[in-house]
Amino acid sequence: AVVSTQSTGGVARGDFSRRRTAPQISVNAVQFSPSGQSWSAATPEGLLIYSLHSNAAFDPIDLDTDVTPQAMKTALSQGSPLKALVIAIKLNSIGCVQEAIERTQPDEIPFVVSSLPPHYVPALVNYLVELVSTSTHLQFYVSWISELLNRHGSTLKTETSTLNGILSAISSQSKALSSLCDQNTFYLDVILAVGEFTQEKKTEELEVF
Repeated sequence: AVVSTQSTGGVARGDFSRRRTAPQISVNAVQFSPSGQSWSAATPEGLLIYSLHSNAAFDPIDLDTDVTPQAMKTALSQGSPLKALVIAIKLNSIGCVQEAIERTQPDEIPFVVSSLPPHYVPALVNYLVELVSTSTHLQFYVSWISELLNRHGSTLKTETSTLNGILSAISSQSKALSSLCDQNTFYLDVILAVGEFTQEKKTEELEVF
């Protein structure tokens, strides 16, 4: 029997209905930005980047083969904290970002922050929010955040989720420190009370003898 391959609308038997199919595309990988404001897909057609912001900037050197962890370490050893930080952000590695930040001297923070290209600022703030939530170097990271807000406030004013993240992280650390300070104060009061009691007891024993 010969089966017709032509589509026929309204048939009740067989498989002759007309179909419309959307074009398909192969995607090798998908990555979201730390701020959640943009994402990219690697496809055979090229790198596709989507963002909530119409003025999103794309730096082609982000894909440079010279952007490696070793290049970041070399920049740090050569006394170039800004270059090291930019490489770390491009690598999208929180470990590299943490190393670049913590190996920057406190007096170098204003220069690094003021010289940082604006389109790297939201990503850096998101890294700082994550790091300040777990680090014991609270004052050091707060100095970074404060400097970023002072220097790049206009860039961050539209990043509502980022600003909320800063507030949440610092508030959480503040509560944890307040609880720890209250606990330490209580322990010190107990130690002092025990010391005074012991001293009074020794004095009474001496008076007896």
